[in-house]
Amino acid sequence: MIPNIIIDGQPVKCKKNEFGSFEVDYQTDKEEVELDISRELELKAKLWWLYALISFFVSLFGIFEPFYDRKCITLDCLYKIKLKDINEIKVKFNTLSSQGRAVEIETENQYEELKNEYHVDKIAKRRWIALLVIKIVIWIGLGILVGYFISKI
Repeated sequence: MIPNIIIDGQPVKCKKNEFGSFEVDYQTDKEEVELDISRELELKAKLWWLYALISFFVSLFGIFEPFYDRKCITLDCLYKIKLKDINEIKVKFNTLSSQGRAVEIETENQYEELKNEYHVDKIAKRRWIALLVIKIVIWIGLGILVGYFISKI
């Protein structure tokens, strides 16, 4: 899961370090920043169905296709953090669940937690189910076609 990180309304790119963790290096002269961490699901994109079907066929009918998150859980976190001269803020992601806190923050700075939650994205969940049904129908159709061609031989 690559999180979307927005600091003071500006998206920030995160890089993976040698340990597999994400790092963000952000500099500002402000005394307080607003940290927004979220996760967008691929099934929420505008052309989700086109990408899903193309990747299904390109991956040899889903054999090599990576799985979508069947739980469709997103996270939504918003913090206001008061800054000092030198700041180090560590964000630890909790395991995905539809309840409980999404992240834990470790810092010596003062901060105010406005939102910190996981929630199930109902639109993405419906799309995931529809995509699963379509894939099953395609596999059944392929099985029938293969059976038909084998019976003709």
